[in-house]
Amino acid sequence: MTTSPQRVVWQQQHVVDVRDAAFAARTYREHADVRALIRNAVGAWRFQSACEVGAGFGRMTVVLTEFADRVTGFEREAHFVEEATRLLPNINFVQVGSLQELPAATASMDFVLTFTVLQHLTNPVAEATAKEILRILKPGGYLLICEETDPSHCDGATDDPNGMCTIGRPVPLYQRLFPTLELLATQPRRIEPTYPRDDVGTYMLFRKP
Repeated sequence: MTTSPQRVVWQQQHVVDVRDAAFAARTYREHADVRALIRNAVGAWRFQSACEVGAGFGRMTVVLTEFADRVTGFEREAHFVEEATRLLPNINFVQVGSLQELPAATASMDFVLTFTVLQHLTNPVAEATAKEILRILKPGGYLLICEETDPSHCDGATDDPNGMCTIGRPVPLYQRLFPTLELLATQPRRIEPTYPRDDVGTYMLFRKP
């Protein structure tokens, strides 16, 4: 009898690798940039529905409540869902077995956010997750992703879907992952200036025709 390999369970230090003052500075910068990207794209228009795919403990999901009437966070780790639900009870956090199968109807989301999630998925899993994001996104809807885009920055178990890895994929590769979407804008991810690397990823804003 063979047993399935056990998946690595993500913890808070894997989601954000700093604490205390640096954590606060990073979150402030990232919230500000996500707000600005959404406002520049849609102005005062308010979404009916928005979600974050790979929501973690809701650190970025909360920004979507400023722009949408209904916000959902999809997350694999049960302990993140429990913590996010306690902290942000106005958001519907849903535990999922896989980001490749989301409990949302086809073309049901006006806006989808995924934040440093695809970079931690192996290529086949990232491709399947991208297809699922395309499925739930409405025509005319928006997708905002923030991911590592330096192809020299790859480490960890890049071929193990149950492991932990980082894969830097350049922007054109993300365009190929979402071939039916129009890339509207890109900008560098900003975090606290004390971080040891200058290049920490790219925001990419897409729209579904």
